[in-house]
Amino acid sequence: MARVSGGQESSPWNGARMGRVGVIIPVLMMCGLLVSACSSESSATPKKTSPARVTTETVRIGRYTQIFDTSLPADPAQASVVEGFRTAMILWDKSQENLMLVSPVTAYVTGSALRGLKASLVRTKADEVVPGGADRFFKTRVAVISSTSTTITTCDDGSKLEEVNPSTGVPDPAYSAAANQQYLFETWQMIRLGGHWAISVVSPVTLPDSRAKPCQPLPALDYRPATSRVPQESVIPPPPCLVSCSKSALYG
Repeated sequence: MARVSGGQESSPWNGARMGRVGVIIPVLMMCGLLVSACSSESSATPKKTSPARVTTETVRIGRYTQIFDTSLPADPAQASVVEGFRTAMILWDKSQENLMLVSPVTAYVTGSALRGLKASLVRTKADEVVPGGADRFFKTRVAVISSTSTTITTCDDGSKLEEVNPSTGVPDPAYSAAANQQYLFETWQMIRLGGHWAISVVSPVTLPDSRAKPCQPLPALDYRPATSRVPQESVIPPPPCLVSCSKSALYG
């Protein structure tokens, strides 16, 4: 995945995160293999589903892997929102992989998010790079929902994300993300469009913004064995003149 924010050079989404946010991301799934690219084009009322629903999901897209690491909500209405979000991300990723808008991405990405996607495609096509490595959404939840709009919040782990040459797979170091931009907190606004949910606006934040802190990895534990220390008071220093005094006594 890669990112840009409206194509502005000053955005923290330039560089390695240039394609999807603002914006974010890359697929090679046909309609039947997408999370809900076909089935979600229905009425606003979620369809009944079998108990064996998709929960977490990993999608391979060329040299890139998109991971959705949060299970679908139990509530059908919220699950429909998350499915629409996943579909939009997969189609976004597929557009990044192909360096062009692919159908039906414009049915799932609209508004400023679509403008950001188009801007990212202009840049990545000029630089001849496509997404590589892996990107992981986690702690994804539906924060607000109404009949016509909704908001999703999610953490986004781009620590393994790369932009690579499509022919050789060699990463472009110019797209390496700074350490404080690898784990993001994102707010995605979505609307009802054509009977399903589509993303319209994204607001990403990075450190030092406090909202990004819950998305950061835990510090590594120190497994070094503890070293025993002899209490300072138990170490009795030798009396002064231990050697020289004994020699004086010996030789008179």
